[in-house]
Amino acid sequence: MKRILLFTVLVVIAFSCKRKEVVESKYENGNPKVVKYYHQTGGKLVLDREIMYYENKHKRIEGEYNKQLRNGLWKAWYENGTLWSEGEYKDGKRNGEAVSYHPNGEKYIEGMYRDDIRVGDWRFYDTTGVLTKEVDFDLVPEALESDSGNQ
Repeated sequence: MKRILLFTVLVVIAFSCKRKEVVESKYENGNPKVVKYYHQTGGKLVLDREIMYYENKHKRIEGEYNKQLRNGLWKAWYENGTLWSEGEYKDGKRNGEAVSYHPNGEKYIEGMYRDDIRVGDWRFYDTTGVLTKEVDFDLVPEALESDSGNQ
């Protein structure tokens, strides 16, 4: 009897902690465009994660939320499935390392953010992976804002 009760309690806990997947929008062909994941807290749904897709079902953007703000690692891909960029967020702002890639998969740009502002040394590479430029954004904060390749 104790085993059945314990099993029942574990099943209830497992289902109550389950994320709810919601397809927010779809393409005309029926493929998902935006899928969001929620958990229930205090009687309301709280956003945990979001995945956006291209029409061909490849992921476009994916990342986590905390308190309705982007948090943790976010990634973006080109339509062919090649990684485009990845970067860290904290409380909805870019914080930490950021890397962008050329469509061929070679590194394009790498640097650091602090509160949505580029800081420190940023490195820029050509399509073969050769370093072409370095900029210290602590010295020249707005120098290359249009050259970032950010999404």
